[in-house]
Amino acid sequence: MAKKARKKSAAKRGKKSKPAKKKKAAKRVTRRKAKRKTIGERLSRGYHTVVDTVKGTDRLRNKLEPPGTSETA
Repeated sequence: MAKKARKKSAAKRGKKSKPAKKKKAAKRVTRRKAKRKTIGERLSRGYHTVVDTVKGTDRLRNKLEPPGTSETA
């Protein structure tokens, strides 16, 4: 039975290159400047952030230990 021929290395067999892709023209992106927030909007947003945080903390505390239960009882 004849021996199977070994594969030639990449350098000897001539590496085939892939065809180059065409580059698309880059689109220019123009961004609008964000509308400036008034002092009232900034205060309101800060207030709502604090309220939401407190409510979230309260919800988590009640989930871990429902109200009406205590460690001493």
